[in-house]
Amino acid sequence: MAEPSQLAKALGRIPSGLFIVTAGSGESATGFLASFVQQVGMEPPVLSVAVKAERPAAQLIRDHGAFCVAVIDEASKHLMGHYARGFEPGEPAFEGINSAESSLGVPYPSEALAVLSCKLVGEVAWTDHILFAGEAIEGLARDDADPMIHLRKNGLNY
Repeated sequence: MAEPSQLAKALGRIPSGLFIVTAGSGESATGFLASFVQQVGMEPPVLSVAVKAERPAAQLIRDHGAFCVAVIDEASKHLMGHYARGFEPGEPAFEGINSAESSLGVPYPSEALAVLSCKLVGEVAWTDHILFAGEAIEGLARDDADPMIHLRKNGLNY
């Protein structure tokens, strides 16, 4: 494997959190491990979530007009393994984990450090990702633990 370029190394030093983004409802609901999540507004509170364009969750966010962002900490890091590969449409994304449902009808892993339920307010197609913006309408926080932080060796791939 070739050594990453200086650009790739520099991009990899940008820290991000680790999150589970969920979308859809009922049997169509899914989730995936994400790191491209950021708060981008305060009044009202708005989050941005970058989703790889071909992920099934992208269409579910559009169709349902909502998504949830679950923040991972040390106590909930087992969720990373469950959601790391993503799920095919119709594959049960919540089987074997504790989950709850937001007021918008989107399920989320209830063991996460914190969860934000977001109403979709816009999207922009951006290279190989789609940037979704969602107004955070409700939030839950389990405790004051620290969220996990992620650094990549190569900022040009996951």
